Amino acid sequence: MVFNPMLRVALATGTALAFSVCAWAAPSPGERAQESSSNMYQSISLQPTAADALRRKVLIQCGIDPNRYVLPWYFHFEYGRALLEAGDAQRAIVELSQSIELKPESQPRKRTYGMWYLDYLPYFQLAEAHAMLHNWPCAENAMQLSRSMGEINSGRIESQRVRALQKDIDSHSADVGACNLRDALDPVASQAWIGG
Repeated sequence: MVFNPMLRVALATGTALAFSVCAWAAPSPGERAQESSSNMYQSISLQPTAADALRRKVLIQCGIDPNRYVLPWYFHFEYGRALLEAGDAQRAIVELSQSIELKPESQPRKRTYGMWYLDYLPYFQLAEAHAMLHNWPCAENAMQLSRSMGEINSGRIESQRVRALQKDIDSHSADVGACNLRDALDPVASQAWIGG
């Protein structure tokens, strides 16, 4: 089969966008040096311009018109994952939660649109995001949901990554608190509300 040269360029560009890593939005080495060496889960807050640039990148990656008013579940999932990779757990929780609200059942090789598939395992990533914010009750709840949905045993998440997160959650098992989206969005206000 002979391919049109323009089609080859389009396929190469699409593949590059689909598998690109958001390293440019990640914390700088100086910011990483400030992270606690004993806790691998630390969160940063991206500048609004960086978060918007990342959002636009994911819209393009997902083939979605930026002017579209209602966004599909897979956009929220991919944007949440990109935010998580960039270290912005607070925004990641909002996007991952929106994805779960629209599509609650996780599934390896879930079809998004056309012939595009992804490993839709949002509960594990939600657990990681809560751990980055040190919101341990929510991280534990999300891990339990991840287990019950079969995400952890699907073979799609590295076992070392699962063990490290579970170990960190277990080391904070004595921590108490409420687990809801408001706590993740404003941990200081939620601590005052529960008397912490």
